[in-house]
Amino acid sequence: MASYRYSAMNEMGRTINGVVTAENDVDLEERLKQIGLELVNYRELREKKGSSSGRVKMQDMIVMCLHLEQLGRAGVPLLETIADVRDSSDSMALKNIMTGVYEYIKNGEVLSKALAHYPRVFNSVFIGLIAAGEKTGNFSEAFLHIADHLKWTSDLRRKTKKAIRYPIALLLVMSGVIAILMTYVVPKLVDFMLAQGFDLPLHTRALIAFSHAFVNYWFLIFGIPFVIIISLISLFRISEPFAYKVDGIILKLPVFGSVSRKLNMARFTHFFAVLFNSGIDILESLNAAKEVVGNRVLCESIELMARSVSEGTSLTSSMRISNQFPNLVVRMFKVGEDSGNMTEALDNINFFYDREVNDAVDSVVGLIQPTLTVVMGLLIFWVIAAVFGPLYQSFSKMNV
Repeated sequence: MASYRYSAMNEMGRTINGVVTAENDVDLEERLKQIGLELVNYRELREKKGSSSGRVKMQDMIVMCLHLEQLGRAGVPLLETIADVRDSSDSMALKNIMTGVYEYIKNGEVLSKALAHYPRVFNSVFIGLIAAGEKTGNFSEAFLHIADHLKWTSDLRRKTKKAIRYPIALLLVMSGVIAILMTYVVPKLVDFMLAQGFDLPLHTRALIAFSHAFVNYWFLIFGIPFVIIISLISLFRISEPFAYKVDGIILKLPVFGSVSRKLNMARFTHFFAVLFNSGIDILESLNAAKEVVGNRVLCESIELMARSVSEGTSLTSSMRISNQFPNLVVRMFKVGEDSGNMTEALDNINFFYDREVNDAVDSVVGLIQPTLTVVMGLLIFWVIAAVFGPLYQSFSKMNV
């Protein structure tokens, strides 16, 4: 099959653009008709299958998985289920993908192989979970676990954005306030004080020097930090040793290190639970779940844990060797191992980490907000004291 970028008209006369896989132009036109589109124009893409399938939003992925899970439980045949998801999706990118998946399955491929044609949308772990469902014959459970994980991931992203959105906004406001004060307000007040011959104290002269430097070298004041940050980010991406050291430093930071550890461990334990509950063995679950851990130091510890398990050590003992999990979590894993009820233990662990992540995010937000507010207050106080202090002293002398 080839990939085609098309332009089509829907039932309301609106132009729709997208990418879909098809055997040829006739097949392309037929596939578009199946989803209510009339082909207007097209061109063949010289890229690999699925590479231009388009970006699918997390919410659309969740809805798709829940749709597949519910229809599977109702006993609807797989091919009809795929067609129903294709026709009911609001996402044009997902419509195109499910059209291709439908054709692959219709031509005899299993679902996991059909989804594998779109690696940018369905990663290797997603495909592995579906393949595990094919082995057990229970697609519904596999899609339910995936949907639960995607919802949890979406909620975690929302919490993380919550922790950084306000500080970024406040920093931007602070930068704007500083720029206005140092560029327009302070120079005019300073000119007035100098014209009146006021005696300027040290903190006023410091403000004048800072204002002068800001007006003349603002591009360096803002540019140097920007260049440093971009350089560090680039180095972080291209140098594995540097990235490892940075990840280690992050874990040692007060407050933020604890939050980073909890976020990564929450991702790991939740995804491990999804894999294990889908019928994948412990070792494979460990090796796959470590991929969701963003911190290299923690990822290395999980690799050590997986090697320990592969050598015959129990999961609980391997967790103690990694030295990255709280004693309470290790204890809950041990209870699951000893009782043979690992599913319930994993549910308890996820509940523990969900609560810990919520508390950690709230603590970061609660720490950053007053800190930045105090910094802004001190800046404004400095300007007021530096400008109005000499004025007040001059008026006092006049009264005397």
